[in-house]
Parts: sequence; structure tokens; C-alpha cells
Amino acid sequence: MKFENLNDSVVRDISKDEPEWFVQERLESLESFNRTNDDSFKYGMTMETDISGIKISDYKSKVNIIVRNKDDRITVDDFKESLEKNPGLIREYFMKKTKTKTELLHRALIQNGLVVYAPKNSKGGDNLMLDYEFYGNSFNHLLVIADENSEVNIIERLRGSGVFHSNIVEVYAKENSKVNFYSLQDLDGNSGNFSVKRGFVSRNAECNFFNFEFGCLLNCSDVYSELDEEGSYSKVYGIYFTDKNQHFNLAYSMHHKAKNTNSNIFTKGVLEDMSNTIYRGLIKIHDNAENSNGYQKEDTLILGDDAKADSIPNLEIGNNDVKCSHGASIGHIDSDKLFYLKSRGISEKECTKLIVNGFLGEVIDKINNEDFKLELKNKVMEKVK
Repeated sequence: MKFENLNDSVVRDISKDEPEWFVQERLESLESFNRTNDDSFKYGMTMETDISGIKISDYKSKVNIIVRNKDDRITVDDFKESLEKNPGLIREYFMKKTKTKTELLHRALIQNGLVVYAPKNSKGGDNLMLDYEFYGNSFNHLLVIADENSEVNIIERLRGSGVFHSNIVEVYAKENSKVNFYSLQDLDGNSGNFSVKRGFVSRNAECNFFNFEFGCLLNCSDVYSELDEEGSYSKVYGIYFTDKNQHFNLAYSMHHKAKNTNSNIFTKGVLEDMSNTIYRGLIKIHDNAENSNGYQKEDTLILGDDAKADSIPNLEIGNNDVKCSHGASIGHIDSDKLFYLKSRGISEKECTKLIVNGFLGEVIDKINNEDFKLELKNKVMEKVK
């Protein structure tokens, strides 16, 4: 990636009217970005994500955000308004950890975003809907804090054409809370997406990510949860569908940092044409996380002969008193199944749709919103050629 004319003046220009402490944090992030080595996107000898074609010179975000089904018990504020109204919340929770150079860039250039806060003992009703339409490059952030004994369900949709999109979602699930976060990434085939979703899960709390990836020429998506206290639980369910010359780099990980914690990663992907994907999964059990359970499964279905999928499932176990498993499968449509359906007078395209629908339906059917479930099923059928 190349970033043209990126300097302190760019940061100060986009941070007008912000508190000086936050401007200084931006500048410190830019300084760290400039002295940090580039992120590595190479895994082994043959697996690599090529980001050399990305060049950014316009750093002003252009996005329209529509919020629907807002519950009166849950506050949804513009990120910059929160800097003025509730700076303590931002100081306490916003990007306390950065893992990559790309995240440092995001921290320096964030412009659009929302802060969602569920107070203690609040239970959101309908799913909170967040619809994003990007009209230019964007550095977008969503901060979700679910306080003790609260519950919130969020559905986000990301759409845009020909944009560079940097997106970070941070979810803090406090004691006995529950957060379900659904994300549909449907940017067009000329866009680039760098996305991070991270969950921090407290005692007896639950944080679940449902990740649905369809768009972008280049899509780098990292979803992970930190199970920080006893009894915490997290799951990641995801589907992805690539075609043409799309490239997806997907990373899903769980970090067990306390005893009696549980996690589950379950993803399914479909590839067409000359698209290719790299999947990296990780369950990490720290040495103090006895009696924890972690499961990971990734299945890939390849349509045609030119698509390529690589899967790298990993386990890092630091304690013997745990249960963990991982697995990955990559394959084509079973010829016997295809022959059986075609013998019933069904066209090959319709046969493929039926098989793909059944393959991905195991994940889609876990969604608790019927309209969103139907939207995803229709999106899958649009992609099948």
C-alpha cells in the first residue's frame, strides 16, 4: 500500500474542533505508523495477499449512515459527538490495543463512526440496524459497550463503489451481558476493505460475531475475541462467497485468557471463477485457562477449476486440562449429487444453487432475523453463475 502526502497537516485537518488530547493521540499513532515496518501478508512459501496495487491520496471520509430500530434504552451517538459529550468513554475503550500498522493508520485517520452503549440491565428489543453507504474512502469505527446484565443485537450493512474502506468494530461485553453482531460486507468489485472486529468478553458474558463477506476486489478481514474472565463465551459464524478475480484474506481467532471459557468458530465459503482465498484460524489457550473448550471448523466449496483456496487452522494450547479441536475441508461439488439432481430434470445451474444453498444454509439459518436471513439467501443465489 502507498499513502501519498500523508503527514501531520492531514491529521490536523480532519480533526478540527476535536479535544486536543485526542488530536495528540492521532498524531502519536501517525508517528508510530511511519516508523513501523509494513504488515506482512505472506504465509509460507506460496500463500500471499498482494496489496501493492492500493494507493491512497484522499483521506477525507465520505459516508452516509442510517440508523434504524433504535431502542430508547440504548444510546447511539456519532463518534465525534461522543468525544465532546462523553470523552471518558472514549478514553477508556477506544483502541486500547493495536496489532498492525494498518490499525495505527486507522487510529490516526478515523473520521466517521458510532458509539453504541447499552446501560446496565437493559435488553434491546428489535435488532439495531446500521446501514452504511460509502461515497469515497472511509476510516469508519464502531464502538459497542454492553454494560452488566444488558443485551444488544446489531446488524450492519456496508455498501459502496470504488472505495478504500478501513473499518474497526470493538465490542466490550461486560459481566453477564450478551452481544450479537451481524455484518454484511457488500462493497463493489472495485473496492478494497480492511476490517477488524474484536470482542472483549467479561465474566459470564457472551459476544458473538456473524460475518458475511461478499464484496470487494481485495478483502482483508480479521475477527477475534478475547475471553478475559471466567465463564465468558464467544462464537464466530461466517460465510463468504468470491467470484471473478476477488481475493479474500480471512482470519478468525479466539484467545482464552481465563478458566472455564468456551469458544466456537464455524465458517463456510464458496469460490467461483478465478477468485482465491486464504483462511487463517486460531484457538489459543493461555496457561491459566484450565477447563476451557475451543472448537474450530472451516469448509470450502469450489465451483469450477480455476479458483484456489488455502486454509490454515491452528491450535496453541498452554494448558492440559482443556478440550480443543480444529479442522478444514476443501472440495468440489460431489458429481453423484449433481447427477442425481440433473436426472430429476433440474438444470445444472439450479442444481448448483440448491447445493450451495444447502451448504451455506447451515450458517445462515442461525440468524434470528427472518428478513436479514432472506436477504443473505438472495445474495448467495445472485452470486451463483
